[in-house]
Amino acid sequence: MKKTAYLDNNIIIDIEQGLISMEELRNNIDENMTEFYFSSAHLQEANEMTAQTDTELKNRLEKRFATISLVTNNNYITQELPSNKVFSQLENPKTVYNTIRDVPSAQSAIKAMLNTISEEQKNDFRERMKIDSKLMNNYSPKEVIEQVNTRSEALGGLSLVGMIENAVNLHPQGNQMGMGNRFAGVFELLDLIGYWKDKYNSKSNYARLWDASHTFYSSYSDYFVSDDKRTRNKAKVAFEIYGAKTKVVSSNGSDKN
Repeated sequence: MKKTAYLDNNIIIDIEQGLISMEELRNNIDENMTEFYFSSAHLQEANEMTAQTDTELKNRLEKRFATISLVTNNNYITQELPSNKVFSQLENPKTVYNTIRDVPSAQSAIKAMLNTISEEQKNDFRERMKIDSKLMNNYSPKEVIEQVNTRSEALGGLSLVGMIENAVNLHPQGNQMGMGNRFAGVFELLDLIGYWKDKYNSKSNYARLWDASHTFYSSYSDYFVSDDKRTRNKAKVAFEIYGAKTKVVSSNGSDKN
């Protein structure tokens, strides 16, 4: 029986660098895993690549486009706005990349928005919530949700899902927000409470958005393959909340932390 899979960007990079092959992935995870998809998130991350010269950057990008194309056979999964319908189609990765490059102002706006809460404010919030991040990291997805919900009084009387929906309802364009936006909200809240918190740097907030986007699009596949344990664990909570049946695994086939 044919199985579908979505590979996190770190897996795409490892394939590109020859650190793992598609055959190894199938042997490690599922030999029936034969159909793979890419999304705009892969190209958003490619857009962050740098090089010492324009020629070197162009070559690096062309190599990335070729890797994505080879791995996925140009199977592109996307979300239609404002209907929020998710569907797949054949698309060249370079074409998707050029579309992203056509709206550079949007990238700057996203980066500015995601850096509105300082790391000091986040630490203060965790202290007031009396959250032990190390202990929280050992909880199952259901337990994480329960732990957040038991602190609803400190969260304005809202559950984890309630906070997401409240944020969507308060947003000026909330009626156009779909499940992808909700996945992003879950990732932000989980990082805020310290659950498999990302190591803070100037790009961590922005990178987390693409982690959430990869997770969202992977929810339409049988497998989400990632070698980032923080993303894997946040993904499991998001899937628990929204009922996705996608199995989260590393490239060696393990579904453990």
